[in-house]
Order: sequence, then C-alpha cells, then structure tokens
Amino acid sequence: MTKRLYDLDSHLSQHTATVLSCVPAKEGFDVVLDQTVLFPEGGGQPSDTGLIGEAMVLHVREEHGEIYHRIDRALPVGSELPVQLDWARRFDFMQQHTGEHLLSFSFYHLFSAANIGFHLALDYATIDFDKPLAHEQVVEAEHLANRYVWRNLPVTAAFYESEAEVARLPLRKHAEGLVPPIRIVSIQDADLCTCCAPHCALTGEIGSIFVSDAISYKGGTRITFHCGERALRRNRAVHDDMDMIARRFSTARDTAGNAVKKLSEDYGALKKQERDLTRSLNGYIARELSESALQAGKYRLIVRLFPDLDANRLKDLSQAAAQDKTLVLLLSSFNDKLSYVLATGEGFPLDVSELMPAVNAATGGKGGGRGTLAQGMAPGAGGAAETVQQLQHYLQQRLSGQK
Repeated sequence: MTKRLYDLDSHLSQHTATVLSCVPAKEGFDVVLDQTVLFPEGGGQPSDTGLIGEAMVLHVREEHGEIYHRIDRALPVGSELPVQLDWARRFDFMQQHTGEHLLSFSFYHLFSAANIGFHLALDYATIDFDKPLAHEQVVEAEHLANRYVWRNLPVTAAFYESEAEVARLPLRKHAEGLVPPIRIVSIQDADLCTCCAPHCALTGEIGSIFVSDAISYKGGTRITFHCGERALRRNRAVHDDMDMIARRFSTARDTAGNAVKKLSEDYGALKKQERDLTRSLNGYIARELSESALQAGKYRLIVRLFPDLDANRLKDLSQAAAQDKTLVLLLSSFNDKLSYVLATGEGFPLDVSELMPAVNAATGGKGGGRGTLAQGMAPGAGGAAETVQQLQHYLQQRLSGQK
C-alpha cells in the first residue's frame, strides 16, 4: 500500500518514489507508487496534480485503500523517479480547507449551526449549514474565524487506532464509518474534527477569510467563501469595479453606492412617468384607430402598420381599440422582425384562432391565441406594407360575408 507522505508533512512538495505498477487507462495510464505526496480527491477537495518524472499527473484517486495516479504517459515499473507537487495548487487548497475548518467551527460555536456539506472548486468554495442564518450572523462568524487566523495558531493532525479513542474527543464533526487509523485535525483553541486532507501548519497561512455570499439552501444556508490569494483577488476586483463606478458618477468610492441608489430611484420614477405617458398616448391612438375603422359588412375592421413598437405596446393598443363588432390587426417592424397582434371586442362572432392561420401564412411568421387575442412574430419585416394591404383585403372580404 502506498505510503501517504502528505499525512506526515503537508508542506512536503517533492520526493522520490518507486513505480509499483503502470496500466493503460482512459486518456492515459494509472500508476501506483510506493509513496506519494499527491493527495487524492476526497473530503470535498480536488486532487493534487504535478509530475512523476516527466509524466504529468492529471488526477489522483483512491480506490479500495490504494492510490492511483492518472498520468499522460507510461512509466517503467520498478523505476525510481522524482515526484513533484504543484505547490501553488496545493497551498491554495490548504488555505481554503483550513479556512473551512475555522468557518465551520465559528458557526457551530456561535449559533450551533452544523456543517453538512463542503465543496472546494478551483475558484470558490461552499459550506452548507443545517439551519437558516441571518446576514448579521454570517458577518459575526466570518469575523470570529478571521480572529483565529490572526492569532497564527498551530494546526496539527494525529492518528487514533480505535473508534473508542475518538469517541472520547470533543469533536465538532465525526465522520461515520471511518476505518482506523482515524485522522483527527486540531486547531489550537478552536476546531477539532476528523479530516483526511492536507491543511496549513499555522492559521496565519490562510491569510484572510471572506464570505462573499449566503443563500437559503434546502432549509438551511449555503455560504460561498474565499481564503488567502482568492480573497485578495476577489476584493481587488470588487475594489476596481467600485473605483470605475465612482469615476463614472464623479464621486468617491465610499459614496458610489448612494450614487447608484439615486440613479436607480430616478430611473424608476422616469419609467413610471413613461408608463403613464404611454398609457395616455395609447388612448389617443386607440381613439384615432377606432375613428378610422373600415366597415366590413356588419363589422368594423382596423388594420395598421406601425414602426418600432414592441409586442407589448401592440397588444395594449390592440385591446384598447377593439370594441364590440370590431376586429383589430396591428403590426410593427421592430428589431428587424415583424410583430403582430389580432384582437376583437367581446361578442365578436369569430374566435381569433380561426383567423390567425391566414395572418401567419401572409407574414411567414408563427403565432397563436384564442378567444379575443392572438399574437405572432415573423423573422423579417421586408415587404410589410404590401403584406398589410393583402391582409386588410382578405379580412375585409371575410367579415363582409360574415352573418
């Protein structure tokens, strides 16, 4: 069985190892070494990567107690080769995972919130807690976790040979079904729990912990957090974004938020004013449409092509102009598409679904509806004026023959 050097020293980055086996696998080869510093995927953490000789280590996994290194080329069995860990990737993972311990401890210590899920991705990490947490609680736990970082406390790992020994420990979290020896990770004056992954040697190596998001999740709370260089990169990006916003508003970063809030309020007021003006204008246009309606037998017909009106505006106008015994077809060329709405007043003898196939055929569009309203859209607006004339003629004839 492979000796797990990462259990003994999380900061060890290179060593030599003997190749015990090498077999073809999907997109590479699976290699077993007599000892390895490369941590296999597990505990919510991706695997390490690196080099074995000149072979690239693409992934590391554990199966049935053995560690398999997926590499990009074959290696001679029995050869002794240097093993090199991708230290930047490992240290980043150690920062996130040790930060996860401190956050989990802080939420548990302050609010009895238990960690029930952890995921470490390449650019973010999440923890799922078993209860709802308010924003103020998240901030308080984040601050407590960072106080442990600033104290630069030692992080140690120890192995226990039986479940009975582990049962006597004041663990925050005890994973079930572990086979001895059981690895316990301890942060002085703080966390104590079972864990298989490499961690920082001192909490100061985490740098800082920043919780960027907290959402409701399956009856509890999922937080997203960043530690170390990830936290620095995120906060630098946010700082630069705020700086850009502040310059855009000719204000300081500290007051940029208020400037955006005022812009949003002003925009909301203008949108309301626009809606009110549009409603009034629709009333005038609807009256003009009604006054210019064509007579088609016992019924009235309104067919009109507008420039640059969206589908919602067409719908509002059509319904406003549709009165008893009136059929309204309004069309508009908008964003290189032809939108159209067919509407009737209450009590009109025809359902719009009987007329819509002819409108779709004439426009080359797709649409539908039933009762007193139907809508459609065609991919191009070319020849719209001629199409309108054709549809007006067809509908006028259809209604003229309607009893």
